[in-house]
Amino acid sequence: MWSKFNRGKDKNNNQPFFRFNRLSLGFLLIIVLIVLLITGCARWPDGGGGDKKKLLIIRVELGENGKINTDLGKYYLVFNTDSSATQPPSGYIEEWEKGYHYIKLDNMGFCFGKWGSVCQYTSIGDKGEKYFSININLDSLGNPKKIFMNVLTTDNKDKSYDSMNNPLDLTIDASITNFSKIVQDFTGDSEGGPDFDISKVSLSLVSQG
Repeated sequence: MWSKFNRGKDKNNNQPFFRFNRLSLGFLLIIVLIVLLITGCARWPDGGGGDKKKLLIIRVELGENGKINTDLGKYYLVFNTDSSATQPPSGYIEEWEKGYHYIKLDNMGFCFGKWGSVCQYTSIGDKGEKYFSININLDSLGNPKKIFMNVLTTDNKDKSYDSMNNPLDLTIDASITNFSKIVQDFTGDSEGGPDFDISKVSLSLVSQG
């Protein structure tokens, strides 16, 4: 009777039972690893390591005595995103090159387009009494590695009133996430009066997702 229940065991220990437990443990570990891999893959598109979209936020403020006045003028943001670019766009619209992305605020609202093409009106921006701001995804600009830009104001015939004294200070390195800076312009030199005098530009680049 004793030998019947001990069948398959060696002299010293319960070896077959030990092997069974070791195999079971290995099998359970494999199942756990598979579950972790599956759940990890399911989370991947939501920020587990995939490409995240970047949002560029720009706020332009007028001088102390200025107010947004789209009856008598326009407000522009212009971007040079060419990979070989070394300089920001000019403060004079007649010197802009075709293909520059730009945003315009006039008495119809905000529009976005490429210089030389139709500008499409959109809800890309917001304006208050003394400022305007825009939010734009970098994929709308072609996901450039670097962005050279300028901010300017004009009359209704696109004659320049004011632009940034040193637009190179506005340059954005798109490889940096959670980036922000403020560029001041203290000169008060707008030819169109205080309503078109740019005093400060705030820039932020943040990741979404």
